[in-house]
Amino acid sequence: MRSFVVVSMLVLAAVIVTGCTQPLGVQPTQTPSPTPSMSPVQPPLTPVPTPISQAPVSANTIAIRNFAFDPQTLTVNAGSTVRWVNYDSVTHRIVFIDTAGRDIDVDSSPLLSASQSWSSSKFDKPGTYSYYCKIHPEMTGTVIVV
Repeated sequence: MRSFVVVSMLVLAAVIVTGCTQPLGVQPTQTPSPTPSMSPVQPPLTPVPTPISQAPVSANTIAIRNFAFDPQTLTVNAGSTVRWVNYDSVTHRIVFIDTAGRDIDVDSSPLLSASQSWSSSKFDKPGTYSYYCKIHPEMTGTVIVV
């Protein structure tokens, strides 16, 4: 029995001495070794484009942004060409209407996808030309030709 106590005391002493190699309250620091899962993050292979919503709008150009025409009313000289640029991420279709509110045979068919533009040169005569988005009818605009 006495040898058991002596052996237990020696084992306990060895554990205490081994555990006391660091000062109290200080944890040993370990630098993790690099593993394949810890490799640096790779940049995307495709460059991220600058948003076209930041592009300037030139004269006789109507921007389509946030489901609205900007400017909503544009005044141009007779014979001008007007350009619409779709800065939204959804498709639009510009359709002109007559004074009775009926669609006429001037529109941006096929659909005007994101980042696309469409031009119309049908502004030869002075007057007011109303249009809207066939897909989003709450979007309306006017071209005034002088």
